[in-house]
Amino acid sequence: MNKYAKALVVDNTYTARSIITTERAFSILYKGNAELVKEHPVYFGLVNPDLKIKKPSVIRVKSYIKVNHNKVALNRENIYKRDNHECVYCGENNKKLLTLDHVVPKAKGGPNTWENLVTACKRCNGEKADLTLEEYGKDIPIPKRPHYLMLMKQLNYIPEEWKFFLFF
Repeated sequence: MNKYAKALVVDNTYTARSIITTERAFSILYKGNAELVKEHPVYFGLVNPDLKIKKPSVIRVKSYIKVNHNKVALNRENIYKRDNHECVYCGENNKKLLTLDHVVPKAKGGPNTWENLVTACKRCNGEKADLTLEEYGKDIPIPKRPHYLMLMKQLNYIPEEWKFFLFF
């Protein structure tokens, strides 16, 4: 994906709220529902070569957006993102070899929760089977529900002008 294809949306308090396409950001700006804070150093590829419009990088909506970001969806992709697409046991990062593992096995009452699901490669998941961490002989950090900003930070490319708003 083009590193200048996304725009960061901040609210009236300059709190990062979401990431959208630059086209959507331009549309919101054009309608007067936001103001431009920062631009990418590139232009939209338009049909008219005389019309040069830079892609928005950060836009600020005019009102506070009340969204409960503590409720990051519990799904496979978000667990993979939280765990950096790596096996928590051995560090394998081949996406084709990754699976989900229950820290406390389902066979022993382990629930489907942020604190009990981790990314594991097929080899480690097979070795661990229905063993507890103690029985398996491995120690891992306690997994937690990620904050929405943590998932936002795991983009392939974060423009320099976003870092102020993402608390880098």
